[in-house]
Amino acid sequence: MFDYGVTINGKDSIQTWGLYMKSKKIEPPEVRTQLLEVPGRNGSIDLSESLTGDVTYNNRIIDIVLNGKKRKEEWPPLMSSFMNEIHGKMVNVVLRDDPQYYYHGRAYVQADFALGVEVASFTLQIDADPFKYERFSGTEDWLWDPFSFVDGVIREYNEIEVNGETELIIPGTRMPVIPVFATSAAMSVSFGGRIYQLSAGQNKIYDIVLRDGENVLKFTGIGTVSVDYRGGSL
Repeated sequence: MFDYGVTINGKDSIQTWGLYMKSKKIEPPEVRTQLLEVPGRNGSIDLSESLTGDVTYNNRIIDIVLNGKKRKEEWPPLMSSFMNEIHGKMVNVVLRDDPQYYYHGRAYVQADFALGVEVASFTLQIDADPFKYERFSGTEDWLWDPFSFVDGVIREYNEIEVNGETELIIPGTRMPVIPVFATSAAMSVSFGGRIYQLSAGQNKIYDIVLRDGENVLKFTGIGTVSVDYRGGSL
């Protein structure tokens, strides 16, 4: 039993609608598997990681039970207001006990609430992406309040000076990410033993995939570069 709210698209459920989070259930994402059956062979050949070199997942389902106490006549207009803003729409959800991350997905209000009562509850279901996302990317201002001193990472990759050669080490997360480079002038970047050319402006190199562990990027040229990287975790 909880007595605090949940943040939906930047709005606190208590302050905005007077709704508290009663309970939550977060399903693990289902692993996508591809098994090949070969006649005359014992067992199967698991090809699940053959295409991308990594495990991939389906969406996950999140059920959040919200409740509140109001006058009977207040519930119908409140539920209409809540559904007009949330039901069927894409949302970002931040949970108080995991404030470094947000879940992204489509929201559905379940028809399990009863009107004509003072204390009511209902389920908000999110068909969410398999990974939860870091709240702040490498080019956004980060805040101390949600920062975890246990496993948090401060990402400051905005307008890094490059005067000759500059090395940047990005701690990767479980979710593979293709970053976006924004440069003030043409330069090159070295990653994984290969050199890629970056033009002035925004660049997305699909061969540069940052994965779990240390990712070393070496920029060569003169100017500034910003790396828009947002990690994700299961």
